[in-house]
Amino acid sequence: MEQSHYYFDGKYRSWVECQEPWIEKDIEKFSLSIVDKGMGERQLDALAELQSPDHLLAYVDIGDFDYRYSCVYKKAAARWRVQLYRPQKTAIILVDVFSVMGTPDGVELHRRGSKQYSLRLNYGKWQYTAIPSKSDQAESGGSVFNYKYDWTDEGFDFSVEIPQIVTDKVMAFLKELSQEEFGFVPTVPTDMPPARLMKYFTQYPLDVNVGWYVDMLGYDFSRHIIRTNDSNFDLICDYLKLPKTKGLQKAYRENGRSLVVCFFLQKIGIDDINLWPHFYDINQLLGQKLDRLGIDRFGAFYKRQGAWWRYWWGDLSNYEINWWWKRQDKEDLSGYDPSYVGWQMLYSWLMEKWEPLRAAEILHSALDGGSYEVHDCLRMWFNSYTRGELTDDFVQAIYRTGFSKETHDVWTAEERRLSQLAAEQRRRESNARHKSYLEIEFTLAKGDLMKEEDTPQGSFKIARNGKELFELSEAFHNCVFYLYTERMNRRECAIYYLEQEGKPVACIEVSNGAIVQALGDHNHILKGEIKDAVVDWGIRHNLEFKPMS
Repeated sequence: MEQSHYYFDGKYRSWVECQEPWIEKDIEKFSLSIVDKGMGERQLDALAELQSPDHLLAYVDIGDFDYRYSCVYKKAAARWRVQLYRPQKTAIILVDVFSVMGTPDGVELHRRGSKQYSLRLNYGKWQYTAIPSKSDQAESGGSVFNYKYDWTDEGFDFSVEIPQIVTDKVMAFLKELSQEEFGFVPTVPTDMPPARLMKYFTQYPLDVNVGWYVDMLGYDFSRHIIRTNDSNFDLICDYLKLPKTKGLQKAYRENGRSLVVCFFLQKIGIDDINLWPHFYDINQLLGQKLDRLGIDRFGAFYKRQGAWWRYWWGDLSNYEINWWWKRQDKEDLSGYDPSYVGWQMLYSWLMEKWEPLRAAEILHSALDGGSYEVHDCLRMWFNSYTRGELTDDFVQAIYRTGFSKETHDVWTAEERRLSQLAAEQRRRESNARHKSYLEIEFTLAKGDLMKEEDTPQGSFKIARNGKELFELSEAFHNCVFYLYTERMNRRECAIYYLEQEGKPVACIEVSNGAIVQALGDHNHILKGEIKDAVVDWGIRHNLEFKPMS
């Protein structure tokens, strides 16, 4: 067995290989300090001074750490080890990690949270094993199935970034094994993350790119893959129903993920393969990174890792699109796929507006933009388009900068302007209504007027016109003027009030021979003598008392 150790050198700000005997000590015998990726030069210099054969620097990318929490799911790597077993054709990567804890003064290592993770690359058996691993379930197409996360996946508390020096050591070993097996070293893609490269090279050395699709398409596809295939291009195209053109085959070799992008483009209606090259560099779809997506047996996308952004724009899982969809006739929907309806409508609209190349550039900005502004901009477009409210400024902004923050700002400004116009219109209408209400004279029956009376508890009066009702509304601080002027004018109710010493103390609504409301200032419930006076008044005039006590 050939074994190498690596530690983080504070002086050179990088991981370095160490051949000294002290590096092999038990990790518990070292004291440790945290080195955060975001630290400044002075902090790093101070930590570098502490470094010694008895004191290691544990490296972590804390990122947007929030000190309000007592613990964050981050792991600091203190030491890496690579073990190479040539007869067994196996490489093992081990790392000693510690949990990072939050304190009022910053962050510190949680010594009791120490673990050792391992990554086993068994080239002889084409197997890849990560410990710890994490299994979970996903639901797609009505079926529930198990799937596994490993070190090549992002976003989990056990994941740590493998240093490039460790990757280079292991890849050199794996390439030597492939030279012995095939007589040459297979070409590997340059844009693949190191951890995935090691995984896929172990499993499929002659066609590393196919690893994307084994993970993405699942068992039904993976059982057709053969380790000694130098290209699985035909298999992938057959599974995804893509044309087997020379241009697409070249794109697959240069960027393995290009085929899944073409599959999506085909789903949303882009059948012109001459437009596909404009999208090969896309790194995410549906607001998710490509390596986090899966395609089930029905051809629908799902997320293999973490929580799905359920309301990301594009299909019926989005509230606005779903709401619009339910209001359409079945014949109008026959040309849309519920999984891609928003994207299909967008592409069709773009092609109607502009030449194919510009339409493709704008669509690219929508597909590859994962920001909130792009998401919101797409929502704005859909709502405006389906309501026939697209403005020239918004359309021109889309043409100039695609779906971007700039376009979002243009439409936000337009929405603010329209909102202000609507508010002004409402104010004008309210003022006109207010003026017309003030001029109304109510038609009162003899029975209504007979209920007016002076009593020892006060004087009961009826509002005779809109002006008097407005004065009551101002006195009681309620909405009686705006809500009851028209009702009184239609003789649906009558508004009385109790006045004591020239001041209104109770506002009373009478309807259908009953007192349905009797309230005081700010709609407060009547109590004590004032309530008794209203009840007595109602009894004298055969009015049932219905208000809540």
